[in-house]
Amino acid sequence: MQSLGYQAAEIGFVSALLMVTNVFSPPLWGWWADKTGKRLKLIRWGAAASAVCFALLLHDRGLIWMVLSIIACGVCWQGINAQFETVTLDSLPDNSINYSRIRLWGSVGFVFAVSGGGWLFDQLPLTLLPVLITCALALMWGSTLTVREPAKTIKVQQQSQSMWQQLRQPALIALLLALTLVYFSHGSYYSFYSIYLEQLRYDKTTMGLLWSIAVLAELVVFALMPALLKRFAVSAILLISLLATSLRWLGLAYGADWLAVLVFCQLLHGLSFSAVHACAIELIYRYFGDSCKGRGQALYYAICVGTGQASGALVSGWLWERSPVISFVVAALAASIAAVLVIAALYLPTLSLSLRRGAGTRPD
Repeated sequence: MQSLGYQAAEIGFVSALLMVTNVFSPPLWGWWADKTGKRLKLIRWGAAASAVCFALLLHDRGLIWMVLSIIACGVCWQGINAQFETVTLDSLPDNSINYSRIRLWGSVGFVFAVSGGGWLFDQLPLTLLPVLITCALALMWGSTLTVREPAKTIKVQQQSQSMWQQLRQPALIALLLALTLVYFSHGSYYSFYSIYLEQLRYDKTTMGLLWSIAVLAELVVFALMPALLKRFAVSAILLISLLATSLRWLGLAYGADWLAVLVFCQLLHGLSFSAVHACAIELIYRYFGDSCKGRGQALYYAICVGTGQASGALVSGWLWERSPVISFVVAALAASIAAVLVIAALYLPTLSLSLRRGAGTRPD
């Protein structure tokens, strides 16, 4: 977008719109999947539609066209994520802690994309990027055709009232707010990190390698999460990860002139993303149980990931025009508040049991 002449506020606005679709799209697709019982079929249709919608961006026709295309693509692409999480968890009966070992393969793809992309776009114009993304989305659709319906599919029961009663618990509210804040804190990073490095005169190959370092750290942590969840309380892992997230944003705010600091901050991505996401998936799965797990995952994606990332991208667009340092400092503050909320949740009895229990168990 920057290469096409868009301003920082416009970039933040469009990034936020993509994330806004993660607020309402997962519950919509979750309701549809629960009602029809054809979860995998909907995933396939959503993946195909996302490729078609993004293909509309192969030619730039202005901001409004880009907004409409991004919203259409986001509704399809973001909507199927939570449903694929449910299919994955249904394929891992009584062994949900192994989720991370499956999730890490998405990170493998990202490593190849950013490391190769950094080199590629030092040689070729950025106008090729929409073509590559459209191809990647088409390949994602093709991959869904190889996935089979889980052998054991648990039929969702109509327990909306029970779920709303759970959502009124103060400790769960504190946990969801903490997760929302940590995703909010990633707004500056996801929207402007590459632009930030370019402003500091780093070349695209270095930028691609830095992205790769982050995702390699992400891979390692995802691979280790099953063992960590067996040995340590999920609350301890989550709290340490939130504190590491705050440290990471402070490092980018005040130490980005030093490559060693950038490498260290990218290594912390394993905690700020992988560990936080794995802990969130595990806690949601434990807390909502089998009967509400599909809607629980949709809730996590909608409230925490969707609202958090959308508001973070939007606010970062405003702050970035004033100062990149201020933007990352605000992000660090949000992650610190999230850590305080997790500590508070530990002392609220309705959730502390599920936070402290060993992996693979359910709260009463």
